[in-house]
Amino acid sequence: MFKKALISALCTTIALTPMSAWAVREPATQSLNLNLPSMGAVAGTEMSPSEEQALGDEIMTHIRADDAYLNDAETLEYLNRLGYRLVSVSQSHTYNFFFYPLIDKSLNAFAIPGGYIAVHTGLIVAAQTESELAGVVAHEIGHVSQRHIARMIDEQRNNMAITIGSLLLALLAARAGSGNAAAGIAMGGQAALIQKQLGYSRSAEREADRVGLNSLANAGFDPKGMENFFARLQQNNRYYESASPAYLSTHPLTVERISDMENRTQQLGNRAHTDSMDFLLIQQRMRVLQESSHNERLKVEKEIRDDLASAKNQRQKIALTYGLSVANRRLGKGSEAKRLANEAVRLGGKLPILEKNQSECLFLFGNANEKRQALRQAKNLVDNNPLSEMAVKLYANELYESKRYNDVLKFMRSQQAISRQSEAYNAIAARCYKELNQNSAHHQAVGDMYLARGDKRAAEYQFNLAQQANDGDYYLMSQVDAKLRQVRQEILDDKKFKEK
Repeated sequence: MFKKALISALCTTIALTPMSAWAVREPATQSLNLNLPSMGAVAGTEMSPSEEQALGDEIMTHIRADDAYLNDAETLEYLNRLGYRLVSVSQSHTYNFFFYPLIDKSLNAFAIPGGYIAVHTGLIVAAQTESELAGVVAHEIGHVSQRHIARMIDEQRNNMAITIGSLLLALLAARAGSGNAAAGIAMGGQAALIQKQLGYSRSAEREADRVGLNSLANAGFDPKGMENFFARLQQNNRYYESASPAYLSTHPLTVERISDMENRTQQLGNRAHTDSMDFLLIQQRMRVLQESSHNERLKVEKEIRDDLASAKNQRQKIALTYGLSVANRRLGKGSEAKRLANEAVRLGGKLPILEKNQSECLFLFGNANEKRQALRQAKNLVDNNPLSEMAVKLYANELYESKRYNDVLKFMRSQQAISRQSEAYNAIAARCYKELNQNSAHHQAVGDMYLARGDKRAAEYQFNLAQQANDGDYYLMSQVDAKLRQVRQEILDDKKFKEK
């Protein structure tokens, strides 16, 4: 009954709501005795990890459909390498974590049930070191591993419809960077409840701090990164209360928390950590991609150019040159984007992110010889990084744009980085089948893409179109028939489930 009420409330709420291979492990440090505060027995929680996962999956179908969701291969790959470096030394291996960026200039990050952790582009840009960014991510991992959201839900299960609705509104409003947004959506007396639900308790925050600090140190980052970031937030909040960072609306910050972090950081000892080149590159990439208007892009292009003119070391020059290339590409200045892409590779060598940018610029803005060079470069990137989704998508896209549709399909069947059941795989396949006029295969791939998103109704529609087209072989049409029966049954089961 608990799960049924949960999913039912979720569906109601959502309907009303707008919306790796390159990681280098450093030696671990010895873990501290965390001395965690008592938060109640997790085992007594009615909401199981599998129910958390189902809830998180449902929320993510809506987040992925939101314009703020940044489906950027470079950033997704970097965040998940960073995140899993922390998860690998954390206390929890219950969840399949997924880390993703949201286009939002506010300093915020948040977790939803099931191990999904959002990081705002503004937070990535504002982090002064990679350890600061890792510190925030580690803190959010702590909230997930300690099941804080599940506990909040369980504590209020007697008022389920209001509580779940309030919680989800709050979580999704947090995406917009405003804790007050949730209260604005709600009516009357629900506002106070939302604020209560949205903010973690002081005990939960201390617990997430301690778990996160331990993971941060064991993963080879500087533990002071977390302390420094939160101390800076506290200072900014003290002087600019009217424009306090969004993160503080959901994560209450106290003097006691800062002191506790300082004490634990001292116990862990100093640990120097050099920012990865990928972190510096992604920072510059986010400076550009978070801007939505032409004027804003012009402004950030000038800012990056000015920063480059005063850059004091080679690593800064590499990152800023790359950022300038991305900015010029977004502005439609192809020749300059290509020149800067080549210069970034000359300065930084064969870093995957730099090579991808160079290949893209050569292919988009180059002559026939440069396009062939770009395709060879994309193939080499895949060969050297076979588990990189970023590299696979690059090569598949350039093959597609070269009108080599059968080669794309052959390559996608053989690659190792993208699951055949994933949205990305089927989106690529669907485009190729359409160009080859294989209508049943096209609609089946589109249906599989929607199914991976969790949109069963859209999947049913596409499988029905595939059946009507009826231009595939016996094996394909049998697959279509089976998938159509299955998704119709699942839709029927979901309907019965919600009616109970």
